[in-house]
Amino acid sequence: MLLFRSLSHAIAALSLSVAVPLAAASAPTTYSLPQLIQHQGRYSLIVDGEPFFILAAQLHNSSAWPQMLDSAWQSIDALSANTVEAPVYWEQFEARPGQYDTRNVDALIAKARATDKRLILLWFASWKNGQMQYAPEWVKSDPETYPRQLDEHGLPLDNLSTFAPANLNADRRAFSALMRHLKKVDGDAHTVILVQVENEPGTFGAVRDHQPAADKAFAAPVPADVLARTGRSSGSWRDVFGVDAEEMFNAWSTARYINSVAQAGKQIYPLPMYVNCWLRYKDKKYPGMDYPSGGPTYNVFDVWRSVSPAIDFVGTDLYTTDAAEFRKVLGQYHRPDNPTWISETGFEPGTAPLLYEVLAHGGIGFSLFGIDNPPSDTQSATVAAHARNYSLLASIDTVVARSIADGRLKAAIETPGQPRQTLDFGDWRVTLSFGPPPWGSSPAILPNSPDVDGRAFVIRLGNDQFLLSGVDVRAAFERTLQDGKHGQLIRVEEGRFEHGSWQTHRWLNGDEVDYGINFHKEPALVRVKVGTF
Repeated sequence: MLLFRSLSHAIAALSLSVAVPLAAASAPTTYSLPQLIQHQGRYSLIVDGEPFFILAAQLHNSSAWPQMLDSAWQSIDALSANTVEAPVYWEQFEARPGQYDTRNVDALIAKARATDKRLILLWFASWKNGQMQYAPEWVKSDPETYPRQLDEHGLPLDNLSTFAPANLNADRRAFSALMRHLKKVDGDAHTVILVQVENEPGTFGAVRDHQPAADKAFAAPVPADVLARTGRSSGSWRDVFGVDAEEMFNAWSTARYINSVAQAGKQIYPLPMYVNCWLRYKDKKYPGMDYPSGGPTYNVFDVWRSVSPAIDFVGTDLYTTDAAEFRKVLGQYHRPDNPTWISETGFEPGTAPLLYEVLAHGGIGFSLFGIDNPPSDTQSATVAAHARNYSLLASIDTVVARSIADGRLKAAIETPGQPRQTLDFGDWRVTLSFGPPPWGSSPAILPNSPDVDGRAFVIRLGNDQFLLSGVDVRAAFERTLQDGKHGQLIRVEEGRFEHGSWQTHRWLNGDEVDYGINFHKEPALVRVKVGTF
């Protein structure tokens, strides 16, 4: 029997399950460090003893300075983000060799704590977008001590060579100093929950480095750990990988370098660490030209991960509003050995629905890049589009993270030409319709919604209880067990969580549930209790 969108007043157990950890978080309880765990094929980021779903806002590259934070934070607060991504600049942190300036880092931590945000720090050092722009002046101005990569013609590139011990040692020392400082000032508070090691690493201008040491390594046999991970037989890089040999080699050398940097930091303060990727997508094919050669793109992923155990996972910098392209890339990185993590996506209204794809894939979070723009109509519209997601999900982020970890959350976004989708919960299913009228029966052939902007998530809270929300969608419940019993709605409540406790705004009945539960542009949160007769 077709049911509708309903929410259960008798779900006190959920309120308790949310309220207890939130209350505990403010008590003088000592928690272990944040960590990434995997259970029954699903990943969770654990922060202060609870699964945590990241709703992040990333500052523009040059905004992580103390004088810029008050202005930048206005958009963060307007979004209701629970996490801020902000860079740490090697050139500022170590402007003189061995002298470490922590003022920028300290200002970020203080601002995050004052506004009840978590932090993800981005280490801009040997790489930022496939270049060495953030290396200190004393590194840039001394290529004899700190050699650059060379192209096939022997010309220097804007990349530090991964085969120069001085380059690696300088980066390792600075990163170790950063992690030592974080341990000192944040080792108990855990304001910083993740660290990104480098930024979109790889080489532009060539497929690989041609320094003499690099050429010698390229001619040598492929290392055993690479062969084991890729299932290849021994031989030189060219013998083993053929036309892809140079890109595979550069992936190996880049990953090995970054792993050494991360390993040095983890020995001091073992926060979870990841690397973000400038993707090979949108029909890009040419490493070193279309995208940095040597980053953890999907085609070299196994080579990259064969030598990077200190890196916990790889994030995707996924800039598209095309749902099919977005879904394709998620599929490439949603792996048994890697969680779904959108480390960057475009700050534009069209990316707002795509957050629900991350929910559908059981991801650990979603981050918007460049949120601190000057005031404008475009900025206001973009903040509003994403705040509809963030403000609602931030109020239940613990519930969301737990339900993803337990496999109890399902989600969908509207697809052109597919106005109906079904979420299967075994004995119940929820039919999502993206083009019906606000009230009344649906036409036999549904259109899509006017903006093709629909999305929805449903969380199973218990045998007879669900939590759901959406945008431009109608949700209807149907009991699927063939036992002679019929399904029905017992109660539907609209409300929200405040400080971990459910607050009911109203009960929905009659016209509001007769044809299903309709969500419009401003998403509401609904609890449903179902039953049989």
